Amino acid sequence: MARPSLQDLIRRRRQGAFVGREQEIELFARNLDGAPSDPTHRFLFHVYGVGGVGKSTLVREWERLAVGRGALTAYVDDSVHSVPEVMAVVAEQFARQGRPLKALEKRLEAHRRRVHEALAASGADAGGGDGAEEGASAVSSAVVRAGLVGVGMVPGVGAFAPVVDGERLARGADRFAASLSARFRDQDDVRLVLDPLPALSPVLLAELGRVAEEVPWTALFFDTYENTAPFLDAWLRDLTTTDRYGQAPGNLVLTLAGRNRPDRSLWGGQTDLVAHLPLEPLTENETGRLLDARGIHDEDARRAVWEGSAGLPVLVTTLADHPGDTVLAGATAVDRFLGRDAPPGQREAALACALPRTLDEDVCAAATEEPGDPAALFASLTALPFVSGREGAPRYHDVVRAPMLHLRRTTAPARWRAAHLRLAALHERRYEELGGAGGRDEADPARLHARLEAAYHRLCAHPATALPELLAEGAAAARLGAAPARRWARTLADAGRDNGDAATRGWGADCLAVLDEDDGPKGRARLAGLLVDRPGLGEQARAEALYARAALHREAGALAKALADYDRLDALRPGDWRTAMERAVAHRQTGAYAAALAHLDEAESRLAADATGTEPDPASLARLVRERGETRRHLGQFEEAVTLLGRALDLAPGDPGTLVSRASAHLSLGRPELAVADLDQALGARPDHFWALLKRARTHDSLGDREAALADLARAAELAQDPALVIGERAEIHRRAGEHTAAVVAFGEAIAADPGYLWAYGGRAMAHHALGDTAAAVADLRHALSGKPDYLWARLRLAEIHHEQGSCEAEFAEYDEAVAATGGRLARPYVLRAQARAAHGEHERAVEDFDRALRIEPGDERVRELAEEGARVYVAASAGETATEPAAEAPDATSWRRSDSSWGHGGTSAGW
Repeated sequence: MARPSLQDLIRRRRQGAFVGREQEIELFARNLDGAPSDPTHRFLFHVYGVGGVGKSTLVREWERLAVGRGALTAYVDDSVHSVPEVMAVVAEQFARQGRPLKALEKRLEAHRRRVHEALAASGADAGGGDGAEEGASAVSSAVVRAGLVGVGMVPGVGAFAPVVDGERLARGADRFAASLSARFRDQDDVRLVLDPLPALSPVLLAELGRVAEEVPWTALFFDTYENTAPFLDAWLRDLTTTDRYGQAPGNLVLTLAGRNRPDRSLWGGQTDLVAHLPLEPLTENETGRLLDARGIHDEDARRAVWEGSAGLPVLVTTLADHPGDTVLAGATAVDRFLGRDAPPGQREAALACALPRTLDEDVCAAATEEPGDPAALFASLTALPFVSGREGAPRYHDVVRAPMLHLRRTTAPARWRAAHLRLAALHERRYEELGGAGGRDEADPARLHARLEAAYHRLCAHPATALPELLAEGAAAARLGAAPARRWARTLADAGRDNGDAATRGWGADCLAVLDEDDGPKGRARLAGLLVDRPGLGEQARAEALYARAALHREAGALAKALADYDRLDALRPGDWRTAMERAVAHRQTGAYAAALAHLDEAESRLAADATGTEPDPASLARLVRERGETRRHLGQFEEAVTLLGRALDLAPGDPGTLVSRASAHLSLGRPELAVADLDQALGARPDHFWALLKRARTHDSLGDREAALADLARAAELAQDPALVIGERAEIHRRAGEHTAAVVAFGEAIAADPGYLWAYGGRAMAHHALGDTAAAVADLRHALSGKPDYLWARLRLAEIHHEQGSCEAEFAEYDEAVAATGGRLARPYVLRAQARAAHGEHERAVEDFDRALRIEPGDERVRELAEEGARVYVAASAGETATEPAAEAPDATSWRRSDSSWGHGGTSAGW
């Protein structure tokens, strides 16, 4: 028999620490020895108890048992801050065990790439095909929408300013808002952009199902769950107990280990499937048995261990390693952890290295500032029983670290401050080495980690000066999304816990509480609101927080609140051109185009005034001109849009987002060749521009080049960004070719990929109608309207179907609903209802509707021309004449009813 290795002996010794946990170990082992179909089988174990009670140790033992039974395992702790990060950790650990999840890795890589591109690219690059669709849909977890507000708009952003390039965002911050007005009017689509789970989770389950066929068990262990439950709890419940994301393999076993009791609203009804295991401290008898196993028989030593540990296994193990210590009653907890007879150098090093939140060789060297071998110091520290960690991030157990921090802070304040400042300097150097303020890898977690660690240590050294600085970074963190906001808030909370400063502690607790309740746009708007409304921030930081809150209100669809914040910004910073422009975009989102144009005029005047005798900054002017062009395009004024977008390109040559927007206008004007030229140029600059590929596919199809269209869609599919959109575009190619049966099938596949994809319902309705299945067409349109009552195209298409069927009353009811759903803010529903009324001989009421439309959009020439034509017909009818021929200059009114791609289905799946 081979002689056991040192590691084997250590593992066997530490397995003896499971005194008093025999029942838990037996329960888990028995669960793996049975079959998933066994009525007693539990698919989830929820372990909870106070810090230091042995949860992590038990989880590691369970993992060892699972591996011994051939299970594929993954361990996740609170080093992750979002569900996509959890998926990445699982995929990485499975790959190391020879079971790669290649499809998931590919999808996660596409997600990371899009996050990086959206944050690294200019605001215009984030604009995409309809003003901001590419940037909006390319990333998940809200990162791009948070970033697109424009961190550089105000000073004082601090750590997050380099993460979101302010100058770039200043050229296109609110283009995402433009896409909300166009493509993402449907809140289901907005939710899909913000939340990557519907796109990633089915892939995860499919991959788990595949590898589960090859192993007896798949076991996932989630440790320190109290910190990850806010974003994992509901997702894991949906993943395992519902069909929302697909089917989980039957041999999947989950373990959740944290300090908090299970959330009964999520897991309370699963008692037959979930094992709830509260862990209590060891009893005195159990502690004695553990000490017996360690060979500690001296009664004084045994009593000292019991009195000093309170039965917490982490302390029992630590104190048991020093059996000769009598542990005097007045000895500090630190002496007990380290041993009173420990060499002074070891004691000092252990105390000093408690200051950083995580350890590595360089960190240990900076914390101690002692000559010697950093590798040896690091190895000796990580061998201590209260130092644990995986994936290269060792750290002290909280129960042990807290008294060490307290001792150092209260007895050696000068050394406390000096060490924290050295550690802050180390992390700041790392940040600079990773790119610093000039870096372009904005999604790099190592860079963000370095910045936040530096902020933590400066808060511990000088809370009075560092707290306002870190608070000033909160608005930028909120804009970046849920995971960055949590990292920022956790840094604040940890510093408040460790530095003894009540103000820091209060801020940290309150910010985490807000995010625990809701870390979506609404919750992060509340987080920004704390920064706005509480004292402690200067004028610049308060203005930044207002910008953030306004943007988050827009993301959440709370446009009235966003507009109110822009009013407050004007009071804080009178004459700021960006505020006027942001307000214009918010008005455009509401459909108030006249107000949007007026505020763009105001923004341009303010920008000119800011220039003080010089030419305005070309990048800023390009942004303004582009937004004006976008507004004209949304109004259906495509010629004006082309002119304005061309001027924006003169100011910012080659901007891909502007090129794709101008291509959209060209296509709406029936100029596919010009559209292809713009899209070719955009894709030359960015070959993986998802929205440009979709748009060019549509354009190639309109030119009759189906092979090129399908090639572009195949390339878009490879990007793995949004499969439903690609399938929907293929379906639209079938529909436009008259292949309506194939279109119905393909639209159904798109809907299966994303049940909230309302545009696909509209496309399928058109295919059903072409096949003569009016009932199915109406059903699909009704479904789309149930999800989005102000979906004008669907509403007006229903009106047309009623018109075709001769149902005048139902037709007018749909027009009335269209007017009501848009709150009287848009001219088009009034124009279309006026045309219908004129067709039915109700000329006087038609003229009233035309008048209302003119009051809403007095500068819209098409509205004016149609109103004048309606008035001419009305005058003729009043005189008893019949106006059989329209005036020579009268516009083609049917263009608004059937083909206006700025607001109807006539564009693309993005709603272009």
